[in-house]
Amino acid sequence: MAAESPKIERVKLKDLPAMAARFIDGAKPGTFIPITKHRADAMVHNPNAAPEDVAMLLATVGERCVGYFGVMAVMLKHEGKLHKVHWLTTWAVAPDFIGKGLGSRLMEEALALDIDLAIVGSKPARRVSAKYGFQEIKPLDYVQIDFGVAGRYNLVSLLLRLIRKLFSLLRIKLSIEMVSRPFEKLFEFLFGWLFRPIVTWLARRQVADIKTERIDQVDAVQASATTGFARDKSVINWMLHEPWVLPQKKTGGKTLDYSFSDWRLEFEVFAWKVSSESSGFVCFQQSEVRGRKVLKVLDYQLAADTLLSVALQRAGETRIDVIEGPAELAAPLGNGLLARMLVQRKQRTLQVHPRAADSPLGRAWQQLEQTYVDGDTAFT
Repeated sequence: MAAESPKIERVKLKDLPAMAARFIDGAKPGTFIPITKHRADAMVHNPNAAPEDVAMLLATVGERCVGYFGVMAVMLKHEGKLHKVHWLTTWAVAPDFIGKGLGSRLMEEALALDIDLAIVGSKPARRVSAKYGFQEIKPLDYVQIDFGVAGRYNLVSLLLRLIRKLFSLLRIKLSIEMVSRPFEKLFEFLFGWLFRPIVTWLARRQVADIKTERIDQVDAVQASATTGFARDKSVINWMLHEPWVLPQKKTGGKTLDYSFSDWRLEFEVFAWKVSSESSGFVCFQQSEVRGRKVLKVLDYQLAADTLLSVALQRAGETRIDVIEGPAELAAPLGNGLLARMLVQRKQRTLQVHPRAADSPLGRAWQQLEQTYVDGDTAFT
Protein backbone atom coordinates (compact mmCIF):
# COMPACT_ATOMS: atom_id res chain seq x y z
CA MET A 1 0.00 0.00 0.00
CA ALA A 2 1.33 3.46 -0.92
CA ALA A 3 2.56 5.64 1.95
CA GLU A 4 0.20 8.38 3.07
CA SER A 5 1.00 11.78 1.59
CA PRO A 6 1.73 14.53 4.16
CA LYS A 7 -0.97 17.10 4.78
CA ILE A 8 0.13 20.73 5.19
CA GLU A 9 -1.72 22.87 7.72
CA ARG A 10 -1.57 26.65 8.15
CA VAL A 11 -1.13 27.27 11.88
CA LYS A 12 -2.19 30.68 13.17
CA LEU A 13 -0.10 32.59 15.68
CA LYS A 14 -2.73 32.30 18.40
CA ASP A 15 -2.67 28.51 18.08
CA LEU A 16 1.10 27.99 18.34
CA PRO A 17 1.27 27.17 22.10
CA ALA A 18 -1.50 24.60 21.83
CA MET A 19 0.17 23.07 18.78
CA ALA A 20 3.50 22.82 20.61
CA ALA A 21 1.83 21.08 23.54
CA ARG A 22 0.07 18.71 21.13
CA PHE A 23 3.36 17.33 19.84
CA ILE A 24 5.48 17.60 23.01
CA ASP A 25 3.27 16.45 25.88
CA GLY A 26 3.75 12.72 26.33
CA ALA A 27 6.08 12.41 23.33
CA LYS A 28 8.67 9.64 23.32
CA PRO A 29 12.39 10.58 23.29
CA GLY A 30 13.63 11.33 19.79
CA THR A 31 10.24 12.45 18.47
CA PHE A 32 10.51 15.03 15.66
CA ILE A 33 8.81 18.25 16.85
CA PRO A 34 8.00 21.53 15.03
CA ILE A 35 8.63 24.04 17.84
CA THR A 36 9.53 24.18 21.52
CA LYS A 37 7.03 25.41 24.09
CA HIS A 38 9.07 28.44 25.15
CA ARG A 39 9.61 29.48 21.54
CA ALA A 40 5.89 29.15 20.79
CA ASP A 41 5.04 31.25 23.86
CA ALA A 42 7.55 33.92 22.80
CA MET A 43 6.25 34.04 19.22
CA VAL A 44 2.73 34.80 20.44
CA HIS A 45 4.00 38.08 21.90
CA ASN A 46 5.64 39.30 18.68
CA PRO A 47 4.65 43.01 18.64
CA ASN A 48 4.62 43.02 14.82
CA ALA A 49 2.18 40.13 14.49
CA ALA A 50 -1.57 39.63 14.78
CA PRO A 51 -3.26 36.56 16.33
CA GLU A 52 -4.71 35.53 12.98
CA ASP A 53 -1.36 35.66 11.14
CA VAL A 54 -0.07 32.37 9.78
CA ALA A 55 2.96 31.58 11.97
CA MET A 56 3.83 28.08 10.79
CA LEU A 57 3.24 25.67 7.94
CA LEU A 58 2.94 22.24 9.52
CA ALA A 59 3.26 18.96 7.57
CA THR A 60 1.72 15.91 9.21
CA VAL A 61 1.03 12.27 8.48
CA GLY A 62 -1.76 11.22 10.77
CA GLU A 63 -0.86 12.57 14.22
CA ARG A 64 2.85 12.78 13.42
CA CYS A 65 4.78 15.95 12.48
CA VAL A 66 7.02 15.31 9.47
CA GLY A 67 8.00 18.86 8.46
CA TYR A 68 7.51 22.55 9.16
CA PHE A 69 8.26 26.07 7.98
CA GLY A 70 8.20 28.98 10.43
CA VAL A 71 6.73 32.35 9.39
CA MET A 72 7.43 35.48 11.45
CA ALA A 73 6.01 38.95 10.94
CA VAL A 74 8.50 41.85 10.76
CA MET A 75 8.18 45.47 9.72
CA LEU A 76 9.77 46.90 6.58
CA LYS A 77 10.44 50.63 6.54
CA HIS A 78 10.32 52.26 3.12
CA GLU A 79 9.75 55.89 2.21
CA GLY A 80 8.92 56.72 5.81
CA LYS A 81 6.18 54.10 6.17
CA LEU A 82 6.03 50.69 7.86
CA HIS A 83 4.76 47.62 6.03
CA LYS A 84 4.29 44.08 7.33
CA VAL A 85 6.61 41.53 5.70
CA HIS A 86 7.12 37.92 6.73
CA TRP A 87 10.45 36.31 7.52
CA LEU A 88 10.74 32.57 6.84
CA THR A 89 12.52 31.06 9.83
CA THR A 90 12.69 27.38 10.81
CA TRP A 91 12.50 25.02 7.80
CA ALA A 92 12.98 21.32 8.42
CA VAL A 93 11.81 17.87 7.30
CA ALA A 94 11.82 14.64 9.33
CA PRO A 95 14.80 12.40 8.47
CA ASP A 96 12.68 9.71 6.77
CA PHE A 97 11.00 12.32 4.54
CA ILE A 98 14.18 13.98 3.26
CA GLY A 99 14.50 13.69 -0.51
CA LYS A 100 10.79 13.06 -1.04
CA GLY A 101 9.85 16.59 -2.10
CA LEU A 102 8.31 17.70 1.19
CA GLY A 103 10.67 20.66 1.61
CA SER A 104 9.63 21.92 -1.82
CA ARG A 105 5.97 21.45 -0.97
CA LEU A 106 6.44 23.57 2.15
CA MET A 107 8.08 26.30 0.08
CA GLU A 108 5.25 26.19 -2.45
CA GLU A 109 2.75 26.53 0.38
CA ALA A 110 4.67 29.53 1.73
CA LEU A 111 4.46 31.22 -1.67
CA ALA A 112 0.75 30.42 -1.81
CA LEU A 113 0.23 32.62 1.27
CA ASP A 114 0.62 35.55 -1.16
CA ILE A 115 2.65 37.70 1.23
CA ASP A 116 6.02 39.45 0.98
CA LEU A 117 8.73 37.01 2.11
CA ALA A 118 12.37 37.21 3.21
CA ILE A 119 14.78 34.44 4.18
CA VAL A 120 18.42 33.88 5.18
CA GLY A 121 19.89 30.41 4.75
CA SER A 122 22.89 28.27 3.92
CA LYS A 123 24.21 27.95 0.36
CA PRO A 124 22.18 24.75 -0.32
CA ALA A 125 19.02 26.40 1.05
CA ARG A 126 19.64 29.52 -1.05
CA ARG A 127 19.91 27.39 -4.18
CA VAL A 128 16.49 25.91 -3.43
CA SER A 129 14.99 29.33 -2.71
CA ALA A 130 16.43 30.75 -5.95
CA LYS A 131 14.54 28.08 -7.91
CA TYR A 132 11.34 29.56 -6.50
CA GLY A 133 12.12 33.11 -7.56
CA PHE A 134 13.86 34.48 -4.45
CA GLN A 135 16.24 37.33 -5.28
CA GLU A 136 19.49 38.01 -3.43
CA ILE A 137 20.23 41.50 -2.17
CA LYS A 138 23.65 42.94 -1.34
CA PRO A 139 25.31 40.71 1.30
CA LEU A 140 25.72 42.02 4.81
CA ASP A 141 29.33 42.29 5.99
CA TYR A 142 29.96 41.43 9.63
CA VAL A 143 32.98 40.48 11.73
CA GLN A 144 34.22 38.07 14.34
CA ILE A 145 36.95 39.26 16.71
CA ASP A 146 38.52 35.95 17.67
CA PHE A 147 40.95 35.91 20.59
CA GLY A 148 41.99 32.30 19.95
CA VAL A 149 45.24 33.29 18.22
CA ALA A 150 47.25 30.52 19.90
CA GLY A 151 45.09 27.92 18.16
CA ARG A 152 44.70 29.60 14.78
CA TYR A 153 48.34 30.47 14.27
CA ASN A 154 50.00 27.22 15.28
CA LEU A 155 52.71 25.98 12.91
CA VAL A 156 50.79 22.90 11.77
CA SER A 157 47.70 24.86 10.74
CA LEU A 158 49.79 27.55 9.05
CA LEU A 159 51.57 24.88 7.01
CA LEU A 160 48.26 23.28 6.03
CA ARG A 161 46.89 26.64 4.90
CA LEU A 162 50.00 27.20 2.78
CA ILE A 163 49.52 23.79 1.15
CA ARG A 164 45.86 24.60 0.50
CA LYS A 165 46.85 27.89 -1.10
CA LEU A 166 49.36 26.17 -3.38
CA PHE A 167 46.75 23.62 -4.47
CA SER A 168 44.25 26.43 -5.13
CA LEU A 169 46.70 27.92 -7.63
CA LEU A 170 46.32 24.64 -9.52
CA ARG A 171 42.53 25.00 -9.17
CA ILE A 172 42.40 22.05 -6.80
CA LYS A 173 40.15 22.56 -3.78
CA LEU A 174 41.70 21.02 -0.68
CA SER A 175 39.84 20.65 2.61
CA ILE A 176 42.10 20.89 5.66
CA GLU A 177 39.58 21.42 8.46
CA MET A 178 39.42 17.79 9.64
CA VAL A 179 43.20 17.77 10.15
CA SER A 180 43.68 21.38 11.25
CA ARG A 181 40.88 21.64 13.83
CA PRO A 182 42.34 19.16 16.38
CA PHE A 183 45.69 20.98 16.30
CA GLU A 184 43.95 24.33 16.80
CA LYS A 185 42.13 22.99 19.85
CA LEU A 186 45.33 21.47 21.23
CA PHE A 187 47.45 24.62 20.85
CA GLU A 188 44.66 26.81 22.23
CA PHE A 189 44.41 24.50 25.26
CA LEU A 190 48.18 24.56 25.80
CA PHE A 191 48.93 28.23 25.14
CA GLY A 192 45.62 30.12 25.09
CA TRP A 193 45.94 31.01 28.79
CA LEU A 194 49.05 32.99 27.89
CA PHE A 195 48.09 34.64 24.59
CA ARG A 196 44.43 35.50 25.27
CA PRO A 197 45.08 38.07 28.05
CA ILE A 198 47.82 39.67 25.94
CA VAL A 199 45.73 40.17 22.79
CA THR A 200 42.71 41.26 24.84
CA TRP A 201 44.86 43.88 26.59
CA LEU A 202 46.29 45.05 23.26
CA ALA A 203 42.78 45.42 21.82
CA ARG A 204 41.53 47.35 24.85
CA ARG A 205 44.43 49.79 24.48
CA GLN A 206 42.82 50.95 21.21
CA VAL A 207 39.73 52.25 23.00
CA ALA A 208 38.78 54.08 26.19
CA ASP A 209 37.16 52.61 29.30
CA ILE A 210 33.41 53.18 29.37
CA LYS A 211 30.96 53.45 32.24
CA THR A 212 28.03 51.03 31.85
CA GLU A 213 24.87 50.12 33.68
CA ARG A 214 22.77 47.02 33.14
CA ILE A 215 19.14 47.79 32.22
CA ASP A 216 15.99 45.67 32.01
CA GLN A 217 14.58 47.38 28.95
CA VAL A 218 15.33 49.95 26.29
CA ASP A 219 13.34 53.17 26.68
CA ALA A 220 13.98 54.89 23.34
CA VAL A 221 15.26 53.89 19.92
CA GLN A 222 16.28 56.28 17.18
CA ALA A 223 14.54 55.33 13.94
CA SER A 224 16.70 54.68 10.90
CA ALA A 225 16.14 56.72 7.76
CA THR A 226 17.23 53.90 5.42
CA THR A 227 15.07 51.27 3.74
CA GLY A 228 15.26 48.15 5.89
CA PHE A 229 13.65 46.03 8.57
CA ALA A 230 12.58 48.18 11.50
CA ARG A 231 13.28 47.26 15.12
CA ASP A 232 11.64 49.67 17.54
CA LYS A 233 11.81 49.45 21.32
CA SER A 234 8.86 47.04 21.50
CA VAL A 235 10.73 44.51 19.34
CA ILE A 236 14.02 44.95 21.21
CA ASN A 237 12.34 44.55 24.60
CA TRP A 238 10.46 41.51 23.33
CA MET A 239 13.85 39.99 22.47
CA LEU A 240 15.27 40.86 25.89
CA HIS A 241 12.35 39.47 27.88
CA GLU A 242 11.43 36.40 25.83
CA PRO A 243 14.46 34.78 24.19
CA TRP A 244 13.83 31.68 22.10
CA VAL A 245 16.80 29.81 23.52
CA LEU A 246 17.28 28.80 27.16
CA PRO A 247 20.53 28.69 29.14
CA GLN A 248 20.35 24.94 29.70
CA LYS A 249 18.09 21.95 29.18
CA LYS A 250 14.97 23.19 30.96
CA THR A 251 12.46 22.71 28.16
CA GLY A 252 9.78 20.09 27.73
CA GLY A 253 11.43 19.14 24.47
CA LYS A 254 14.93 18.46 25.80
CA THR A 255 14.88 14.78 24.78
CA LEU A 256 13.07 15.40 21.50
CA ASP A 257 14.30 15.99 17.95
CA TYR A 258 14.12 19.74 17.32
CA SER A 259 16.28 20.85 14.40
CA PHE A 260 17.06 24.32 15.76
CA SER A 261 18.64 25.81 18.88
CA ASP A 262 16.62 24.92 21.95
CA TRP A 263 19.23 25.57 24.63
CA ARG A 264 22.85 26.61 24.96
CA LEU A 265 25.26 26.62 27.86
CA GLU A 266 25.42 29.99 29.61
CA PHE A 267 22.88 31.52 27.22
CA GLU A 268 21.89 35.07 28.16
CA VAL A 269 20.45 38.13 26.41
CA PHE A 270 20.95 41.44 28.19
CA ALA A 271 21.24 45.20 27.65
CA TRP A 272 23.60 47.87 28.92
CA LYS A 273 23.15 51.60 29.14
CA VAL A 274 26.34 53.46 28.28
CA SER A 275 27.36 56.81 29.78
CA SER A 276 30.14 58.60 27.92
CA GLU A 277 30.61 61.24 25.25
CA SER A 278 28.75 58.78 23.03
CA SER A 279 25.88 57.70 25.29
CA GLY A 280 23.31 55.11 24.26
CA PHE A 281 22.63 51.41 24.68
CA VAL A 282 23.75 48.02 23.43
CA CYS A 283 22.11 44.59 23.60
CA PHE A 284 24.25 41.46 23.78
CA GLN A 285 23.69 37.74 23.43
CA GLN A 286 26.20 35.51 25.20
CA SER A 287 26.47 31.72 25.07
CA GLU A 288 28.82 28.80 24.62
CA VAL A 289 29.01 27.52 21.04
CA ARG A 290 31.01 24.36 20.33
CA GLY A 291 32.97 24.82 23.52
CA ARG A 292 33.78 28.52 22.99
CA LYS A 293 32.22 31.54 24.68
CA VAL A 294 30.68 33.86 22.09
CA LEU A 295 29.44 37.42 22.68
CA LYS A 296 27.16 38.75 19.92
CA VAL A 297 26.37 42.41 19.49
CA LEU A 298 22.67 42.80 18.74
CA ASP A 299 20.77 46.12 18.69
CA TYR A 300 22.79 49.19 19.62
CA GLN A 301 22.94 52.95 19.36
CA LEU A 302 26.57 53.84 19.94
CA ALA A 303 29.57 55.13 18.02
CA ALA A 304 31.88 52.36 16.77
CA ASP A 305 34.71 53.06 19.23
CA THR A 306 32.30 53.11 22.17
CA LEU A 307 30.62 49.91 20.97
CA LEU A 308 33.96 48.12 20.79
CA SER A 309 34.91 49.47 24.24
CA VAL A 310 31.80 47.99 25.82
CA ALA A 311 32.19 44.65 24.03
CA LEU A 312 35.86 44.37 25.07
CA GLN A 313 34.95 45.27 28.62
CA ARG A 314 32.48 42.39 28.73
CA ALA A 315 34.97 40.07 27.03
CA GLY A 316 37.59 40.79 29.66
CA GLU A 317 35.20 40.20 32.54
CA THR A 318 33.82 36.86 31.32
CA ARG A 319 36.75 35.36 29.33
CA ILE A 320 35.00 35.61 25.97
CA ASP A 321 36.59 33.71 23.06
CA VAL A 322 34.79 35.46 20.17
CA ILE A 323 33.00 38.80 19.78
CA GLU A 324 30.66 38.91 16.79
CA GLY A 325 28.88 41.92 15.40
CA PRO A 326 28.48 44.47 12.59
CA ALA A 327 31.45 45.36 10.40
CA GLU A 328 31.92 48.74 12.08
CA LEU A 329 32.62 46.98 15.38
CA ALA A 330 36.20 46.24 14.25
CA ALA A 331 36.87 49.66 12.68
CA PRO A 332 38.62 51.15 15.75
CA LEU A 333 41.23 48.35 15.57
CA GLY A 334 42.42 49.74 12.24
CA ASN A 335 44.25 47.64 9.64
CA GLY A 336 47.47 46.82 11.47
CA LEU A 337 48.90 43.50 12.59
CA LEU A 338 46.60 43.21 15.61
CA ALA A 339 43.49 43.63 13.47
CA ARG A 340 44.76 41.13 10.92
CA MET A 341 45.34 38.59 13.68
CA LEU A 342 42.01 39.08 15.45
CA VAL A 343 39.41 40.09 12.87
CA GLN A 344 37.70 37.57 10.60
CA ARG A 345 35.33 39.03 8.03
CA LYS A 346 32.06 37.24 7.22
CA GLN A 347 29.00 37.77 5.03
CA ARG A 348 25.31 36.96 5.35
CA THR A 349 23.04 36.74 2.31
CA LEU A 350 19.39 37.72 2.38
CA GLN A 351 16.89 36.58 -0.24
CA VAL A 352 13.50 38.18 -0.84
CA HIS A 353 10.34 37.19 -2.68
CA PRO A 354 7.88 40.07 -3.17
CA ARG A 355 4.31 38.91 -3.63
CA ALA A 356 3.98 41.42 -6.51
CA ALA A 357 6.06 44.07 -8.25
CA ASP A 358 4.00 46.82 -6.62
CA SER A 359 3.88 45.28 -3.12
CA PRO A 360 5.85 47.04 -0.35
CA LEU A 361 8.76 44.62 -0.69
CA GLY A 362 8.48 44.68 -4.47
CA ARG A 363 9.01 48.45 -4.45
CA ALA A 364 11.71 48.43 -1.78
CA TRP A 365 13.88 45.35 -2.15
CA GLN A 366 16.55 46.85 -4.42
CA GLN A 367 17.17 49.64 -1.86
CA LEU A 368 16.97 47.32 1.14
CA GLU A 369 19.89 47.55 3.59
CA GLN A 370 20.45 44.65 5.94
CA THR A 371 21.43 45.01 9.59
CA TYR A 372 23.02 42.44 11.84
CA VAL A 373 19.75 41.69 13.65
CA ASP A 374 17.23 41.53 10.81
CA GLY A 375 14.32 39.14 11.20
CA ASP A 376 14.93 36.28 13.62
CA THR A 377 18.74 36.48 13.70
CA ALA A 378 18.76 38.12 17.13
CA PHE A 379 17.06 35.03 18.52
CA THR A 380 19.36 32.38 17.05
